[in-house]
Amino acid sequence: MNERPIEIDILVADGTTETPSVQSGTRVDVSVNGDMYPTAKLEDGRYVAWWFDTEAPDPESDVNSEWVAAPTRYLAAATVGELWNDPAAFYSLVESA
Repeated sequence: MNERPIEIDILVADGTTETPSVQSGTRVDVSVNGDMYPTAKLEDGRYVAWWFDTEAPDPESDVNSEWVAAPTRYLAAATVGELWNDPAAFYSLVESA
């Protein structure tokens, strides 16, 4: 079996970070273990998911502060779901970066 890494980025707004640039009209909410996560296609072809429940704002909204970018919608949403359920893991990943 040929292994290769898959890049998943965790983006955290720090006042200087620009919001992810998404393609218009690409938002789809993805279900992961019964929870819905908003996703959108990035201009670079990857997908981004962000932290919000129902009535989530657009990914570029100033109220968003954390996003996950991955090669697929489901991978982005599932990663958000895992980190949402384990905030300690999120903070340890962000602090170690």
